[in-house]
Amino acid sequence: MQDEIEAQLRGAIGDAGVLSGPDVQGRSAGIWGPPRSIRAVILARPDDTEGVARVLRICSARRQPVVVHGGLTGVVDGAWAEAGEVVLSLERLTGVESVDPLGCTMVVRAGTTLQAVQEAADDHGLMFPLDLGARGTATIGGNAATNAGGNRVLRYGMIRSMILGLEAVLPDGTVVSSLNQMLKNNAGYDLKQLFIGTEGTLGVITRLVLRLVPRPATRSTALVAIRDFESVCRTLAVVGQALAGQLSAYEVMWPDYYAFIDRGLTATNPGRIAPLVAENRYYVLIEALGSDPAQDADRFETVLDAALRDGLLEDAVIAQSEREQAALWAIRDDVAQILEMRPNFLFDVSLPMTDTPAYV
Repeated sequence: MQDEIEAQLRGAIGDAGVLSGPDVQGRSAGIWGPPRSIRAVILARPDDTEGVARVLRICSARRQPVVVHGGLTGVVDGAWAEAGEVVLSLERLTGVESVDPLGCTMVVRAGTTLQAVQEAADDHGLMFPLDLGARGTATIGGNAATNAGGNRVLRYGMIRSMILGLEAVLPDGTVVSSLNQMLKNNAGYDLKQLFIGTEGTLGVITRLVLRLVPRPATRSTALVAIRDFESVCRTLAVVGQALAGQLSAYEVMWPDYYAFIDRGLTATNPGRIAPLVAENRYYVLIEALGSDPAQDADRFETVLDAALRDGLLEDAVIAQSEREQAALWAIRDDVAQILEMRPNFLFDVSLPMTDTPAYV
């Protein structure tokens, strides 16, 4: 049966669109941790929406299980493919189709990396707000399918709020297109919401219309140390209010995480000096994005200075250059060191702020 499916797929999307045998089983189901080869023997990689539709139509007719592959940056084995399953990879479904600087929208194919989306927006003086450590590998389709939040969720929300429209293919090969490019659209059912956050269970996203925002003129970044979790929560409220809507990131790191990552970065970067000494306290990466180059940096420093004087912060360091900003973010983004450890248990849990201290 697998040979018949492979032959049909090759006829539908061409030999370049189908891999089989060792070419498939030599692939890993993820980019984190030790490589673990998938067991599937067929991988289809169409290069357009119609190709995706043909693949799913063939598999549906044969009741063939399909596993969708994006950037493989997930950490819960969602891309694992067993023997007898067909992998549908979006690695060839890439590219930014258009950017509308006036309407602040972008049409993009689902296999495009998040970083490519960010760079295309930046080329037009705009910004796509979603950001996360795996930006260079994670695909925009996978971000949408998992309703990614990223490290700017405080200000811009989940990716759900950044998608104006999309195109998807249902399991039977039917193409559903709702490529709305209007910010205000109160007509009918909002079909895109069926595919955002549902992880491919209702259909495979192939194209998206993204909402962009003006590129911030300023970026202020700091790493602070806080003695207890109650103060972590209070500082978020105080800093968020004082920065009047500019707060974009508030990434909390536990003492053992900070110490472990700090040691790893120092070992691989001779001469590196830790921005803050690793002690038994919480570390928070704070970032604000603004529009006033004349005042934003001073405002950011004033807010943190007040938090220090009020006893909310024990220590703080403010980045003075893009290089220093990157060095601070490396502490938060370098989760690969943690994921190399085995065994590990990873959770992405959301709680109301009022319930968080008791949970922690």
